[in-house]
Parts: sequence; C-alpha cells; structure tokens
Amino acid sequence: MRKILTMLLCAVLITAQLAAQNRTVTGKVTDANGKPVANASVVVKGTSTGTTTNNDGNFSITVSPSSKVLIFSSIGLAEQEVNIGNKGIINAFLQSVDQSLKEVVVVGYGVQKKKEVTGAIAKLGGDDIENKPFTSIDKALQGGIAGLQSVAASGQPGAAQNIRIRGIGSISAGADPLWVVDGVPVNTGDLSRLSTTSNALSTINPNDIESISVLKDASAASIYGSRGANGVILVTTKKGRAGKTKFRFDTEIGQSDIAFYNEKYRPLNSKEFFDLTRQGLINGGQAANAAAADALMTSSFGFGNNVDFDWLKGVTQTAGQKQFNLSASGGNDKTTFFVSGGYFEQEGLTTQSKFKRYNSNLSVSNQATDKLKIEANVKAGYVKQNAPLAGGAFGNPVLSALFLLPSRNPYKADGSLNISAPDFGTGSLHNTIATNRLDKRQLNQINIGSYVKGTYKLLKGLELSSQFGLDYNNFEEDQYNNPFHGDGLAAGGRAFSRYTRYTNWTSTTLLSYTKSILKSEDLTFRAKVGYEAQKSKGYFLNVQAQGFPPTTDLIVASVGATPIAAQQDASDYSFTSAISDASINFRNKYVISGSFRRDGSSRFGINNRYGNFWSIGGTWNVDEENFIQNVNFISQLKLRASYGLNGNAAIGNYDWRALYGYGANYNQQPGSSPTVIGNADLTWELNKPLNVGIDVSVLKNRINLTADYYVRKTSQLLLNEPLSLTSGFGTISKNIGGMENSGVELTLITTPVLTRNFEWNINLNYARNKNKITSLVNNQDILSGVFIRRVGYDFQTFYVRQYAGVDPANGDPLWYVDDTKSSTTNIYANAQRTVAFGSASPKYFGSFTNTFKYKGISLEAQFYYSAGNYVRDTWGSFYLSSGANGTFNKVKRQLEAWKNPGDVTDIPKYVYNGNKLANSFSTRYLNKGDYIRLRNIQLGYELPKEVISKLKLSSANFYVRGTNVWTWVKDKNIAFDPEQGVTNETNLQVFIPKTITVGINLGF
Repeated sequence: MRKILTMLLCAVLITAQLAAQNRTVTGKVTDANGKPVANASVVVKGTSTGTTTNNDGNFSITVSPSSKVLIFSSIGLAEQEVNIGNKGIINAFLQSVDQSLKEVVVVGYGVQKKKEVTGAIAKLGGDDIENKPFTSIDKALQGGIAGLQSVAASGQPGAAQNIRIRGIGSISAGADPLWVVDGVPVNTGDLSRLSTTSNALSTINPNDIESISVLKDASAASIYGSRGANGVILVTTKKGRAGKTKFRFDTEIGQSDIAFYNEKYRPLNSKEFFDLTRQGLINGGQAANAAAADALMTSSFGFGNNVDFDWLKGVTQTAGQKQFNLSASGGNDKTTFFVSGGYFEQEGLTTQSKFKRYNSNLSVSNQATDKLKIEANVKAGYVKQNAPLAGGAFGNPVLSALFLLPSRNPYKADGSLNISAPDFGTGSLHNTIATNRLDKRQLNQINIGSYVKGTYKLLKGLELSSQFGLDYNNFEEDQYNNPFHGDGLAAGGRAFSRYTRYTNWTSTTLLSYTKSILKSEDLTFRAKVGYEAQKSKGYFLNVQAQGFPPTTDLIVASVGATPIAAQQDASDYSFTSAISDASINFRNKYVISGSFRRDGSSRFGINNRYGNFWSIGGTWNVDEENFIQNVNFISQLKLRASYGLNGNAAIGNYDWRALYGYGANYNQQPGSSPTVIGNADLTWELNKPLNVGIDVSVLKNRINLTADYYVRKTSQLLLNEPLSLTSGFGTISKNIGGMENSGVELTLITTPVLTRNFEWNINLNYARNKNKITSLVNNQDILSGVFIRRVGYDFQTFYVRQYAGVDPANGDPLWYVDDTKSSTTNIYANAQRTVAFGSASPKYFGSFTNTFKYKGISLEAQFYYSAGNYVRDTWGSFYLSSGANGTFNKVKRQLEAWKNPGDVTDIPKYVYNGNKLANSFSTRYLNKGDYIRLRNIQLGYELPKEVISKLKLSSANFYVRGTNVWTWVKDKNIAFDPEQGVTNETNLQVFIPKTITVGINLGF
C-alpha cells in the first residue's frame, strides 16, 4: 500500500509540473484593414493542436514548451507564421490575396494560376451543386456552364444524363465528354444491361465535390489527347484542411410531382372515349348508326360497364425524397484528413421507380518529410435502383396510362387484382398496377474510386509525382416476370440476371519543373513531362430461365424449370501515353503555352495504333500593361487564343479487328463464322478546335464578362462504306466523314447593388452553336430513323413530310407536295420529304440567375432556357392518331377533331382504323422545343454569429428549395416535357420531377 501511495504522489507531482510548463497564448487576428477575421485557423506547427478565432477575431490556445511557431490562415487571406518565443499574447495580421494572381484553376494534370490560363475553362464550386435534389453531379451542371448542354431523357431517379460540350462532334462514335475524378479517367454513362437506364456517376455524392472544371478548347483539353475531342470534365473531391476538426451535418427532405403537364394530353375518360369511338365507327363505316356502334363497343370495349378508371392517376405517385450527410475534416500542418458518409433516397413519379444511395469518402494527406508528400483517397458508393420499362413495352406504366381504356378496371369487385380476360387477355396491354406488385426489377450498383499519390521535390523547382488510381464498377441486375400476368405469362414466368463488372486502372507519373529565368524573376518557365497507362476490363454474365412455380415467392433464375441462356463474355481496352506541356510567362503579361501527347490505344488498327495530339495557346493580360494600370475602373482585361488537335477514341473495343463469332452451329456441332470484316487502318476521329476569347472585369470586379468564339472542325469520322456483297459483308468501317461546330459563348456576372447589408448578384450565360456535316461517304445521304445526315446540314436534321393541316370541306389530312408549299395533297405518299423544316438540336441555350442577400437572408433563382429546336412526339401516332389504333385510348386534344364541313382545326376527322395515314410521321408530330424553366429557387436563412456561438456551432443555415417548379413553353401543343435528351424524341419515360425540399446545414 505504501508503494502504491508513493507512485500516485509522484504521478500527481509530475502532472502538476507538466501543467505548469504548458501555457496559454491569446491574441487577435485581423486583416489588412484592421477588421477582425472570424473562423481563422490557428495551428501549432508540427502538431495537431489548433483552434479557430471567434466572431471578434480573438483566440486562445494552450501550447507546450516545445511549441515554436503558430500558423494563421483563412480563406482568401495569405497564410502567416509567427514565432511563439516567450510571448503570452500574439496578434496576427493576414494580408489579402490578390485573387487575380493567386486564384488557381484545376487544369489537366495540375493547377494553374488564373492569370496563366490560356484555354477556355469554366469552373463550378462545390457550393454550386451540393444539397440539390439530384441523384448525380452531371444533372447539377445544367445551366451552370456556358456551352455545356446537360439534359435528361428521363425523370427516373439515377437515369443517365446527356451531356454535350460545344455541340455534337461525331456521327457514329461517342459524343460524351471525358470525366476525370481526382486525376483518374473513369467509365461513365449507362453501364447497365438489363435496366431501362442507369448512371455510373450516381454513386458519387455531390456534397463531396470541391470543384468541377470544364475544359472546352484545345489549350485546355488536348493534354488528354485521343479522348479530349468532346471536352473534359475534371472533378476534384474535398480534402482536409489544417486546424481544429470541423464537423458538418446536412439533411434535406421533400417531395416531387410532375414538372410539366399539358392538359391537352390528358387521357380521355370513359364517356369521352366512347363518344369519340362511336363517331369514329360511324365515320369509318363499321357502324351504320349510334346504336350499332354502341353494340360494337359493348362487346369489344366494355361500353356500359360503368367503369371509369384514371390510369394516369393509378400509375403515378407523389414522390418523396430525403438525404443525410455528415463530414469531418481537420489535421495539422503535417497531416490532414476529410471523411464523410451519406444517404440519399428518391422516389420516381411512377410505380416501380425508386433510388437509394449509400456512400462514404476518406481522404488523407501527409507531408512525410520536407520533400515527400503522400496522398490517398477512397470513395465508395452503393446504389439500389428500381426502374420501370419505357417506350413501347406493354409493361411501361406511362404507356399503359395513355393506351389502356378507362373502361378497364385494374381491380375485381372483391378488390383483388384484375388480370384476366376480357379486360386483360393474352397479348393485350398489361395491368401495370398488377405487374408492379407481382414483378421485380432491381439494379444493385457498387462503385469504388481510389488513388494513392506520392510527390517528391527532387530539387528547387523540380518535382516528381506518381499516382495509381482505380475506378471499379459492379452491377447486379435482376428481373422477374410473374407467371400469372404480363410479360411472363406466355413463358409460365421468367427471370433474368445480369452481372457486369468494370475494373479500370490508371497509372500516371509526372516530372514538373518551374524556373524563373531572369534575375528579376520576370520570366517564368514551366514544363511537365510524364507517362500514363490505363487498362479497363469488362466482365459479363447472363442468365435466363422460364417455367416458374405458381407463386411470387420464388423469383430467382435457378428456380426456373427451363434454362434459356447461360452466357459469359469479356471485353477490355488499354491506353499508353506520353504527356508533355510547357508555358512561358513574362511578368504575368504574356503567357504562351503548348502541349503534346502521344497516345496508343488497343481500340485502333495495327497500322494506326499511335497518334500525336497537340495544342498551342496564348494569353495577353492587358491589365498588366502600364497604359492600363492607371485606368482604375478596369480590374481585368485578358485576351486568349488557342488552336490544336485532339481525338475521339469512343468506339467499340474491337471494331478494327476481323472477328469470328460462335453459335453458327452445323449438323449439331459447334461452329463459328466471320462477324466483322475488320480494318487494320482504322484510327482516331480528329478534332481541330480554334478558340478566341476575352475576359473583362470592371468597377472593382462588379461586372465580369467572359466571351469566346470557337470553330471546331472534325475529320476522319468513322462511317460504314458499302462493300460488294461477294465479300460476305455489306459494309466496312473507315475514317471518311467530316463535321464542323462553330459558335459563341458568353458569361456575364455582375453585382448591381452592394451595400453593407444588401447584395444583388446576376449570373447570365448564353451559348449558340451551329453544326453542319462537311463530308460523308461519296457525300451520299445517310438516313437514320427520322433524321437525315446530309452534307451542309445539321447532324440532327429531321427528314419529314410537311403537314398542311385539315381540309375544312371533308376533314382529310393534308400535306404539302414539296418545299414550295404551293399545293397540297391528301395522299401521304405524294408528299415529298424535306430537310428544310428544322433540327432536334437547339440553336441556343443558357441560364439567368439572380441572387439576393440581406443580412442572413438569401434568395436565389435560376432560370434555364433553350430554343431553336423541335421535339418529336414519338408515340403521338397512337394517342393522337385520328382513328388509327382505335382499340387504344386517346388524349383530350383528339376531341378537337374536324366534325362538320367548314370546321377549321389541325386535327383531322376521326375515322376508326385511321384517316388516310394521318398518323404517319410528319411535321404534325413535331413541336417547337423553346422553353424557359425555373430550374432552381432557394430561400435561405443563416443564423447570426452571436446565436450560433451560443449554440456551440460554427454555422447554421436553413433553406427551402424548389427545382423545375415552373416551365413556360412556346408551343402550347407540345405533348410532354420539352426536355427530352439530346435527340429530343419522347419515349414515354418516367416524368421529369418538380421537387420542393427543406433542409438544414450545421457546422460545429
């Protein structure tokens, strides 16, 4: 006992001695104007000990005897180090950073000071996309970048987004930009094989994004060589910052409804349908009078059964959504970290439509020595998605809502599901309310993105970095069609399973050098050389079985009595690249930059497997000239120009190879046969972009304008050239075609009002693009569905007969005979197709955003606009058919049909079984796509600092947000939402949502 007491006494004495040696340092942090700096970071150099200043700039920190230096830092202010010595009070003065010189922009394989950028690069900050009710970051880009078109083809949560930068640059190869996340090129788009739609980017939490840079011209994008033709999008995720650990919690809940609904396209109720059909049967000669027509409708359509069911209401829903995110960041001057976790859930607007995401992110950086820095990051996301069928599938709930007769009841008298004849017989439209309960459609997606990077300073100005990155995607898709009703009925039930795996590795090693050549340091030279290798492998399994037990409890393919398919496949591609770029900067006035990349790809023929890609760019910062220095109202005046060559490698992995395929069995023996003729000379589509731009800021940055003019010429487009059939093949793929995109982009950011308590900001962007095909195979037209590819015309030009309305004398449909519109015909075949009508591509688009701030209250409203294109009503030939497909329901606009001589209308007489092919494709089913949409509106309130300090919080913000809350359309007869993807063809997808949410952000 005596020994124990002695030890305890010694411990107390030692602790007291240590406590006596530690001391408290206090002080205040102010800026150059003497104003206190709140939330400034104060860290003991070399330790994790740190704190932040309060609202008055004051701080207090306990330091040990070994502590030598305090580091003070704050966003927008220059970092300062102060020796502690024996001082008890230390005051720090942080100087303002010259943003025009110090602000950096993420560019290809690094960052650049804004003054040194010669290319067309647009940037979005993380706060521009976080906490918005979108399932993926690509959806949040809409309206944010001039020249970047981001449009949805579907409102399904987790659906793929269509993105084009400066127009469509290819006919047969991919036109999507390259996405690079934390330096790793990633696989994007819809990678599913069984689901209606998916999005590989939906696994990334937008709240984990620090910034997004969009590279649009040669100077910016050609460093990515063979994959830079369609632009490059660089995503940088959040990293930790030195200082006290900071936590942030975000939550948001809300609900969605249909964003745009045209009452003219409401499905008919029972009375309306029967009245219309009765008239159609008489007009078509199937019935002599109303009584005869009623008799036919009784036997075929359920006339007189007193059923009037609203199928649209039955298959749609008010959709809920919610999300929760928690993050922490901190560290010291040696090691920093960022860690986050999140959950997102969103329902679609139709049955069988839902999306869930779980995600996490961990980023760590360590300054191991004065020369060595090590960074590592791991992002993981899991998505569970349910998506209904689309298009003409009988199980599509949107199709059934428009096509099913209101006299068909989804339920029997006892409340059970109605799945039998006469309402729902074999081969008829499905009761999608029943199949929603009985069938299963599910996608499970896992994405892991990670990298490890080391940077070593070899000498002053000479730095070596090496990074290894991984992009891994795993898809498990299951579909079950029950044996009682719907798609599985004829097969006695069926099940499909798809397993898809993409493993993508990238290794990048760079040597960077910076040198001030003159003693005055007026001339700076920067250079970078490196090597990059990428390998992407795909692995695919397919299973199908049919013949299931009469139950919906056993749904996996192994239960099926009859196996139908058991297939395995694999595919891969690789790139190897030599990278270099350099720039010379003279006094921040004149900057000349250039890049060169040599790529080799397994996707191209052995005779043209390697290609050279380059760029040259220049910047003149006129505001640095002496003759401008005294012009006080000019803050920035910068001229830019660039030209170069990059490529498009977005083709099939084996298009160049002569291939054999198995399955050509003979005499009960396995056999193979040639499937692709191959072309050893196949190579890249080449893109030569020219860009001229200007950046202007005046009145102390109150008015900022960026303007660009570009011409983007594409050659060696991959097209199929006809072959003699004696070769065994009809065509061979060659580099033949050409295309050109040209246009202007404008971004205007202004602050009309700026007072102590009130601020008004305006952000306007505008993009206008003109596309034309310059060459084809023998310059012969190519027909592709309703589009024609013709030299001198836009890639998405409609090839269509021009509708001339209705003959008021007899109700016949009329078409113009030719482009002169001098005469009409009621014979569809006698009307010539024309290219003179229009295109599916908009002539211009952009956004207009107003932001108001008054003390702690903020209001932001962003309007998105698009105009100059046409939208095709693909399925109008069924629900607005003038009598064709008469067994299907019609829409309200059909009631405007011609009835009596002298009637003036654009809807022909309703004739059961059709009126002179009025349902055939013509400009009748094309609508002007001009629209304006209130894309985002948010009202927020930030608690005063004196309140949040009492709550032990660093920040607290509450908000109410609406997305797609209002839509104006120029054409009042447009059937569905004017946003229909790049091709602007409706396909009865899940409706695009209008969402209202409330949320809170807390920092502590």
